[in-house]
Amino acid sequence: MLPIGLRPAWSPAARSSHSLAGPTPIPFRDPLPIPEELRGARLEIPIHEAEIPILPGAPTGMWTYGGTFPGPTIRRPAGRRTEVSFHHRLPRSAGELTVHLHGGHNRTQFDGQPGGLTASHPSSFYCDIPRNLSRHQSGNDLLIEPGGRKTYVYDLREGGRPEHAALQWYHDHRLDRTRRNVWHGLAGMWIVDDELDASLPLPSGERDIPLMIADRSFDRDNQLTDPFTGRRPPADGVAGHRVLVNGAFLPHHHVGPRRYRLRLLNVSGFRSYNLHLSNGASLIQIGTDSGLMPRPVRRSHILLGPAERAEVIVDFAAAAGRSVELRSAARHDGHRDPGSRPYVGALMQFRVGSRRLPDRTRVPRRLRPLPAWTRHVSRKPDRTWTISVGGLFKTTWLINGRTFNPARAEAFPKLDSTETWEVVNRTSVAHMIHLHHTDWYLLARDGKPPPPWEDCLKETFFLYPGERIMLAGHFSDYTGKFVIHCHMLDHEDHGLMSQFEVVGG
Repeated sequence: MLPIGLRPAWSPAARSSHSLAGPTPIPFRDPLPIPEELRGARLEIPIHEAEIPILPGAPTGMWTYGGTFPGPTIRRPAGRRTEVSFHHRLPRSAGELTVHLHGGHNRTQFDGQPGGLTASHPSSFYCDIPRNLSRHQSGNDLLIEPGGRKTYVYDLREGGRPEHAALQWYHDHRLDRTRRNVWHGLAGMWIVDDELDASLPLPSGERDIPLMIADRSFDRDNQLTDPFTGRRPPADGVAGHRVLVNGAFLPHHHVGPRRYRLRLLNVSGFRSYNLHLSNGASLIQIGTDSGLMPRPVRRSHILLGPAERAEVIVDFAAAAGRSVELRSAARHDGHRDPGSRPYVGALMQFRVGSRRLPDRTRVPRRLRPLPAWTRHVSRKPDRTWTISVGGLFKTTWLINGRTFNPARAEAFPKLDSTETWEVVNRTSVAHMIHLHHTDWYLLARDGKPPPPWEDCLKETFFLYPGERIMLAGHFSDYTGKFVIHCHMLDHEDHGLMSQFEVVGG
């Protein structure tokens, strides 16, 4: 259980640590919630407690962006400056917060730095953080204190141009507490639109559906449990007992017998999903974490690890008058290591109308070409990041033999340069490597070319035991510190995070 001083006022952990929810709700009874969209250039989002109806019976006490889970979806045109002010109204026991726009090309002061030790967080069990760091050295001057507010400024530009259209998301990123804060509700979606995406004959409007997938565990009073107690690396992955889509358990959604665009996002802390449709229909993947791919890829299953996204086109025409489930299946590719085994079961239901409707949409053969810098990258690594686990009296995750220190950087790429990095997994557990600052181009897995759905820009990557991947990235616009870490949030909180610092050329 969380220490008394860290529990929220409604304290789900005080009610139960591991007792499961009561009777199973009726599958597909409730409609799919669609989060409110915010489109303004200046936004105010309070962070506060709210009672969220998720399961039959009592509502669930959660920490929220704007009073909902998920938080509101922010939707903005690429290249348009956006200011979002977050006001911390949670109890003081929640401690300091920070907000990371995941997938955004952000200045370091607006990137959601984890921070260091504070009066409310005086020690770190897993990270060796010096106690004599100044507020600036530790990044504590960038945190949001209880009762305070911080305005994040997003230019939505990269390399002097508007960012590419993409499904991004925002979430808390506080040192040692990311898993706790996201588990309690601090996550929302962000969609960037651009002219190229809008010019393509893809489904739009109500046929463009964002789907946030998250697992949680509840006690018999429908309150969130605290399942993190006593878990140590490498056996520290937490998976919830209920899987929610847009905050609802096994919801349904009415669609017409025509094409839809599904924007799929996995915000689970540890669990992956091997997504497919129950009628065997194809998923035409058009996008990844970093937006549109060079060309579409027809797939039967799509594996999404924590923080990964995929945009797909689904044609429901052949299912007119019937129901189709979005499900997650077991893998049959030999990966059965901890962290690589997906959830198995239904996630939601689509109820397809029987009335034939016109459909002028289609999937173009070509979508978005790769940027020019990807054609001239080195195939030899400029830097290697090695993941291991170590320690005598306490085990912790390590990158290059060290835990996280907010005052230290391990690499110093120059502004406007392109580097190739190798990431090596020397553990028996799969990881999800996420790199801040820019999009990355996957060159190889264990020396072999990536599959078609990874031959594109991304920023979150599965890394299996014993595997090494080669990535290339271009560092533009902003200098400063940025983190590289595992997005299996228990791993991140237990030391598996490091930093690089972009320096002037």
